[in-house]
Amino acid sequence: MEDFKSTAKRVFNVGWTNFKRNTYLSMGTTGVMVLVLFLFSGLMSLNYLTSQVVSNLEEKVDVSVYFKNDASEQEINQVKKDLQAVSAVKSVEYVSKDQALSEFKARHAGDALVQDSLAELNDNPLQASLNVKASDSSQYASIVTFLEGNKFRSLVDKINFYENEQVIKRVQVIAGGLQNWGFLLTMALALIAILVTFNTIRLTIYSQKQEIEIMRLVGGSNWHIKAPYLVEGGMYGVLAAGVVTVLFYPAIFFISPKVEGLMPGVSLISYFVSNIFQFVPLIFFIGILIGVTSSFVAIRRFLKI
Repeated sequence: MEDFKSTAKRVFNVGWTNFKRNTYLSMGTTGVMVLVLFLFSGLMSLNYLTSQVVSNLEEKVDVSVYFKNDASEQEINQVKKDLQAVSAVKSVEYVSKDQALSEFKARHAGDALVQDSLAELNDNPLQASLNVKASDSSQYASIVTFLEGNKFRSLVDKINFYENEQVIKRVQVIAGGLQNWGFLLTMALALIAILVTFNTIRLTIYSQKQEIEIMRLVGGSNWHIKAPYLVEGGMYGVLAAGVVTVLFYPAIFFISPKVEGLMPGVSLISYFVSNIFQFVPLIFFIGILIGVTSSFVAIRRFLKI
């Protein structure tokens, strides 16, 4: 056990020495990794925000069924009962003509022109309606199909679900496109980071040819010779992940109020603070993985033992 501890300590010390020896190369390599991890963190933020946008839209979406003026309240209530019997339906709310008018007046309370126009009308121009919520957004189409086949379909003036469905689909397409392009950019930067780290380790190996030869002559094992370069690569990842973590949370802290101003109830800082024990280890894991992978490839290609 003691031999293992002393060996691990020596390997770490040699890797740390290699890391410090090439200061400019180390900083350049770490800088590229920081960009990769920052972009990855940005993608996680984008993914959270788009999921919240879609979720909020889905919450607001319903199937609004507007009835013709000759439809009786009894007939509308029968349609409501039929809908409540459908398993895909979560809730059904009846809005009478009078209630619709009251809500319309309340929404336009500050608009004198609208209020004056309504006062001049002899009859209520608004229609009675049913607002239908589905258990899942994917089930709205089946609800609309049910309504179109209902025996009271002739009493229905219009069903407004289709426009709302297009809004959700458009947001999902835009969000998917942003995520795909962001992922491709992250992968491209990750490849650059691997190449930069690969070249840094290669230069380290070339500069230490004599030391490696001496270690071979004195009977150093392959592990003793190779391990410090893996440690060096891992250190680039650890340092980059540390820098990203230190900078990312303050950045999110300042950005979060602006996002919440545009999207009330959506707090980036709360999300990343509540998931800190998943987010931070993930960033360190990706950084170390990039560094160690680059070092491993460089060792296999240039360190012939």
